Amino acid sequence: METKDVIIVGGGPAGLTSGLYLRRAGLQAILLEKLLCGGTPLNTERIENYPGFPEPVSGRELMERMRRQAEGSGLEINELKEVVRVSKEGGAFLVETGAGTWKALSVIVATGTVPKRLGIKGEAELIGMGVSFCATCDGPFFRGKEVAVVGGGDAALEEALYLSRIARKVYVIHRRERFRAQKVLEERARWMENIEFLLERLPLEIEGKGSVEAIVVEEKGSGRIEKIPVDGVFVYVGSKPDIGFLDGLVDTDEEGFIITDEALSTKTHGLFAAGDVRKKVLRQISTAVADGAIAAFAAQRYISGLRG
Repeated sequence: METKDVIIVGGGPAGLTSGLYLRRAGLQAILLEKLLCGGTPLNTERIENYPGFPEPVSGRELMERMRRQAEGSGLEINELKEVVRVSKEGGAFLVETGAGTWKALSVIVATGTVPKRLGIKGEAELIGMGVSFCATCDGPFFRGKEVAVVGGGDAALEEALYLSRIARKVYVIHRRERFRAQKVLEERARWMENIEFLLERLPLEIEGKGSVEAIVVEEKGSGRIEKIPVDGVFVYVGSKPDIGFLDGLVDTDEEGFIITDEALSTKTHGLFAAGDVRKKVLRQISTAVADGAIAAFAAQRYISGLRG
């Protein structure tokens, strides 16, 4: 089995940046991505805060540029390769996928996050039948219809704005009195005549037989129950790290995010974490790119130490 210098798990901004930096340093690196390269930004229609782009850019275009640059440096990218287990034996890492096993001196985990669910009745049963976690992916199916967006962060309001250009009506349901999203997003959403805010509402159930028909919410304080007829429910209530394959190699915080030091090292020597998968105060494309560069540098230094 050939041994690579570094295996990168995850093909979002952090993973692609790591690959670019590793190849420029002359290291043999391979990137494994369980779906398609690009990660969460692929589902973002409009990015306005990434440096160097004075005009808004779609997440798909931005990630395609990052991929082309990484591949141009010589990075080997393997898509549709889901990592099921990482272990360390005799000073090297074994990275197992359904298609085989790779060996490396170091591993960078950049798998990002997966959406959290509401955990209410009807949600799981109606996924793909009106319940969605990606407005950019599924929004066109709801043209001229009424939908609900559940959440109060940037993602929720960004997707509500996107859906407002497609759907007849968009309800934004949030359990708190105020949004956590950037003020500029809230102001834009409030300008849209077909967006209605339902604050201090707790989702209780998603109703429907074969497809979504309504979402039931409870008004905090009064306890009043409301049934809102909708054709779709888009859920944006946070995310959790995608690290089930690490099998005890890392320490995590109470929410499951990987704990690292300032060099992005984990408790296992030679194993680094970059991007949204690790504990941090801000999860943005720009911070993921920075993490990718730091992790690559740290991995390079680690391998240099192994080789004396």
